[in-house]
Amino acid sequence: MRIALTGASGILGEGLIARSARAGHEIVPVPRAQLQADPKALRVFFSGVDAVIHAAANTNVEACELDPSTCYRDNLLLTDQLAEVCLLESRKLVFISSTGVYGSRKKEPYAEYEAADPPTHHHRAKHLAESAVLAFSRRNLVLRTGWLFGGDPRKPKNFVARRLEEANEALKMGRHELAANPLQRGNPTFTEDLADRLFEALEHDDSGVFNAVNSGSVSRLEYVQAILEAAGLLLRAVPPSADAGFKRVALVSPNECALNWRFEALGYAQMPDWRHSLNRYIATLGALR
Repeated sequence: MRIALTGASGILGEGLIARSARAGHEIVPVPRAQLQADPKALRVFFSGVDAVIHAAANTNVEACELDPSTCYRDNLLLTDQLAEVCLLESRKLVFISSTGVYGSRKKEPYAEYEAADPPTHHHRAKHLAESAVLAFSRRNLVLRTGWLFGGDPRKPKNFVARRLEEANEALKMGRHELAANPLQRGNPTFTEDLADRLFEALEHDDSGVFNAVNSGSVSRLEYVQAILEAAGLLLRAVPPSADAGFKRVALVSPNECALNWRFEALGYAQMPDWRHSLNRYIATLGALR
């Protein structure tokens, strides 16, 4: 299958490209300029592929809260335009969304049959975009995923690599603690595991909304502790002091945990445990350990 991919330079894009050959697919990155071109030009571009994966997004949740117009332009309007072009070209669209759209009604992980209640402009834009994608075609697929990790450690948004850098700096200064949020919970999800599940769903021609996260949920503090342990660093993750709390403009839900209920109800295997995948990823980083 020949697949057009937006957001090819992001960490998920890297994961999709890394796993595409193994899955027997060819990835065709969509240049940013192409996304901003006339829709007729985009139709010509998409006419040469079998499906489209839309992984590009404005993921700066804080900036989205301060500048909603840009947020909805990037995360809703662009998705709406892509969905229309895919409909006109009869191409299946896979849209990458977030488990953050569920909101904060409960403390337990969310399943797909539970209503979304997005708490921020970023998540509202993603949820509206989901609706647009599904409204244009029942063939389209929405994947709600969690705290992505993987890819090039030089990427600024590589959470694991940045925590390892912070840890090494702390050790140089004689400190043995790293602050992390004990209240925020979610599913760390390896981009390559998500890519494998996405390609599997494409091959089965699945449609509608699915959660797609690694097995197991954890707090940010426990996640950071696991990163330190996997890298063999002798530090301890601790809650921040009262003065240095994690103050945010965007009121993100403290619970972004999800279950892959729909995939498993359809007979798919569980996605790998996040700790196993984290250890596998960190083993590849070498110099940052």
